[in-house]
Amino acid sequence: MRRRAWIAVVGGAAALAVAAAVVVGVTADRPDADPTRAARAAPTATPTPTPTPTLAAVPRAPSAATLAALPLAFHDGVVPELLDGGDVRPTDTWQIATPRHDLVALYASPSSRARPVATLSHRVSTIDLPAATAVWGRSPGVDGGMLLVSTPARNRTPGDGGDPDAPSATFAWARAADFTVADTDRMIRVDVAASTVSVVTRSGQVTATEGARLGTPEDPTPSDTATYVEAAYVDTRVTYTQGNPIILTGAHSSRIPSYGGNAALTALHYYPDPTGSSHGCVRISAEMTRTLAALPVGTPIRFS
Repeated sequence: MRRRAWIAVVGGAAALAVAAAVVVGVTADRPDADPTRAARAAPTATPTPTPTPTLAAVPRAPSAATLAALPLAFHDGVVPELLDGGDVRPTDTWQIATPRHDLVALYASPSSRARPVATLSHRVSTIDLPAATAVWGRSPGVDGGMLLVSTPARNRTPGDGGDPDAPSATFAWARAADFTVADTDRMIRVDVAASTVSVVTRSGQVTATEGARLGTPEDPTPSDTATYVEAAYVDTRVTYTQGNPIILTGAHSSRIPSYGGNAALTALHYYPDPTGSSHGCVRISAEMTRTLAALPVGTPIRFS
C-alpha cells in the first residue's frame, strides 16, 4: 500500500492508471493475495461427532404391592427361581451392597423384561439386624445396571427330585439403583481341603488364619461356592458358643434339609471341644470369631 501511494503522487494521472493496471494484474494472477477469498475457498473440516453410547435398560422398579406379593428370600426360604453356581459364575468384585429400601426386588435375569421372583429385606429375619450382601458381578445399564448378589435362601433342598445334593448358596440379579454399593478390602476364605479359615485382602495378604473343624462327608461343610456374611451376633441360647459371636453365612448344608430347627444354615462359630467334626458348620477359636465379627455385614466368603 505504501508503494501504490508513492506511485500515485509522483506519476500523476498516467502513473496512477499504470499502477492501477499493475495492481489489477497482480490480483488476477495471485488469488491468494486476498486472504478473505483464500479463506472462502479453503474447505472447512467438519468434526465427526462422538456417538453417545446407549445404555441397556433395566427393569422398572416394582410397585409396593408387587413387592409385598413376592416370596421373601430369607435363610429358611426356598425360592426355585433363584440362581446357583450352575447358572452363574460369581467373580470377586470386592464390593458390598446395602438395600436402600425395606424390600428390594430380585430377578433371575438382568434383562429389562425380567420379572421379579423374590425380595431381599433390609433387615435379617428373626434376629432383626441390618442386612447387606456381597456383589459378584454387574451387568452394565442405566442407573448403574444390574448387580449379581448373594441371597440367604435356597433354590431347592437336598433330596428334591431324588438328588441327595442341593446348592449351598444362591444368587440373584438386582437393580443397582436399589442399593448403596461400597468397596471392601477383606474377604473370608474357608479352605475345606486344608481345614483352614483366613481373612485375606485384595492384594492377597493374609491378615488372619487358623485351623478349623469342619463337617464330614455325610454332613459336609459347603465347598466350591461363594456366599457372604449375613450377620454377626451373639446368642446366649446357643450355649456352646459361650457368648462369642456367631458369624452366619448365606450358605446351607448341601446334604441335610434342616438342623437345629432351621434350614441347615452354615455358620462360623466357637465350639469348646477343639477336636472332632461339625455338622457342616465351621468351628473356630473365640479370637477368630471376634476377628470375623469385626468385618462388615455383606463381606464376601469363598468356600474352596
